[in-house]
Amino acid sequence: MLREGNNNCSSKATGVSKQDGGTKTETKTIDGKSVTTTISSKVVNSGASSNTSHVSYTEITNKLDGVPNSAQALLAQASTLINTINSACPFFSVTNNSSPNAPKMEPTKGKLCGFTEEISAIQKMITDAQELVNQTSVINNHEQSTPIGNNNGKPFNPFTDASFAQGMLANASAQAKMLNLAHQVGQTINPENLTGNFKNFVTGFLATCNNKSTAGTNGTQGSAPGTVTTQTFASGCAYVGQTITNLENSIAHFGTQEQQIEQAENIADTLVNFKSRYGELGNTYNSITTALSSIPNAQSLQNVVSKKNNPYSPQGIETNYYLNQNTYNQIQTINQELGRNPFRKVGIVSSQTNNGAMNGIGIQVGYKQFFGQKRKWGARYYGFFDYNHAFIKSSFFNSASDVWTYGFGADALYNFINDKATNFLGKNNKLSVGLFGGIALAGTSWLNSEYVNLATVNNVYNAKMNVANFQFLFNMGVRMNLARPKKKGSDHVAQHGIELGLKIPTINTNYYSFMGAELKYRRLYSVYLNYVFAY
Repeated sequence: MLREGNNNCSSKATGVSKQDGGTKTETKTIDGKSVTTTISSKVVNSGASSNTSHVSYTEITNKLDGVPNSAQALLAQASTLINTINSACPFFSVTNNSSPNAPKMEPTKGKLCGFTEEISAIQKMITDAQELVNQTSVINNHEQSTPIGNNNGKPFNPFTDASFAQGMLANASAQAKMLNLAHQVGQTINPENLTGNFKNFVTGFLATCNNKSTAGTNGTQGSAPGTVTTQTFASGCAYVGQTITNLENSIAHFGTQEQQIEQAENIADTLVNFKSRYGELGNTYNSITTALSSIPNAQSLQNVVSKKNNPYSPQGIETNYYLNQNTYNQIQTINQELGRNPFRKVGIVSSQTNNGAMNGIGIQVGYKQFFGQKRKWGARYYGFFDYNHAFIKSSFFNSASDVWTYGFGADALYNFINDKATNFLGKNNKLSVGLFGGIALAGTSWLNSEYVNLATVNNVYNAKMNVANFQFLFNMGVRMNLARPKKKGSDHVAQHGIELGLKIPTINTNYYSFMGAELKYRRLYSVYLNYVFAY
């Protein structure tokens, strides 16, 4: 509805001969058919019986004759319509129904070109749809007339049938683009993607075509397809709905299998570039064999690829390349394990030493004796078992490690305080304080959290792993011994003691070596506190 005094519907804006009773006729050829567009302009006075608003306005009618029922023609009409609304920018005024279920127009009056978001979205949808339809002509232009590769056709040769492959690629690319554009067209006005006034416009008005008016005038909202009136904005879905239907019909025979179309596009691309890709295949084969030959102790991987000459193959592709699937699967497993292998950064660090504090517990069982009248010198012989745990962290290798040390040792004992009478912890006890020192012959076993990964690589590349080795240790410290008095002359003396000692292992454990890199462990020293019970 156009209010009095608004000049957007003047004869200059619409192109008609005069504003009241003027007409303009244009003829265009769309899809080979002549389409006549008749624009009529009529001033409706405020006192006219049909004017329930009692405000004078200009009614513009756009009538189309001979419109072809095709997607391209409908899109051309839609484009003309939305562009005319945007450029003419007519004034509108509507009355919303008070019913709570009726759609509400927001705002209720103003200029149509103020709906910038809605107009922009519709223009994009029309542009996408037009490009979609254009892609159908690409497929028609590359339709294959000569059968190739089937029972009645000639064998396909990528060196001589490049044009066939190029047409196949053009078709597949067009189909992929069509599916993408069709999706965009639908999503542009999908209410689930919209908010605010635009969503209200689409659901309440754009989707309402020639239905009963919500303004309470007993008339219709919108207009019949093909006729544009003052309610044209509400009949947009007549064009949109029919356009989408035509688009769906145009691409229905392509199906909706997007993945299959993508695969076809990839295959076509390979065929178009087959000659160069075939050359790349040969270069890749040479690179693989060269790389494998340089890997030490990897004879089992040498046959991952192979080639044979087949004189019966088509010209240009006599050399056939083969992949040993079992060996390839083995390489895939190796790659996964190498990703977790601590030496994947080998070469970055030439040498590195890292330390970590260890905590543990130990036990030793043996026999001791003292010599001479004063019994200041003595010796002990024992077996021992130590367990320690540590987390060792470095810039390229982190692991939790456990170490077991087990073996036999012998220490010399010397008391500089010997059997001194004391009432400490009881009457008539004897206190001895002294030193000890000796050696131990043992074995050392290491286990860290990377053992499984290291072992996997070891099986493939014959890397060296040693979790155990011989160990030689020095042992020294201070001791205190408290002997209780005998109850009978034949009873052994119950003794309790405390020792503060230091063990020093001297031999590294060559735990792991891989492609020139080595991992060595050694417990540098161990400070311990022992409780000793003797009898």
